[in-house]
Amino acid sequence: MSAPVELPEEIVERIRTLCLALPEVTVRVDESLTATRSTAYSFDIRRRSFCLLVAWEDSAGKPVSRLVLRADPDERDALLSIGHPFFASQAGRDRIVVAITDNTDWEEIRELVTESYRTIAPKKLTALLD
Repeated sequence: MSAPVELPEEIVERIRTLCLALPEVTVRVDESLTATRSTAYSFDIRRRSFCLLVAWEDSAGKPVSRLVLRADPDERDALLSIGHPFFASQAGRDRIVVAITDNTDWEEIRELVTESYRTIAPKKLTALLD
């Protein structure tokens, strides 16, 4: 078995900071390492994931950090029409995958994370964001 794909610590910390700034968010760490993916960080609201951070190897064998986020159907379609860094998720039709690269717009990531949170958080908690 080969070594798992490493998630850069600076990306883990950046995403952790964005997510944990939202009300009642907890983080679960999936330590089931495999040869094809990294440790997965799931950011949850009341035991439901709204943001998953994981890394995979690309076709050249280089690690690529990815976020799996929830998105409403119209937003998902708009993001998918842009193409890279947005991809369809195999986890569900209400999710989008965002590749984290050197050119990542972190303000856009913050907005996408917040909107993903809003899709599953109770109204009482989303009201705290407004």
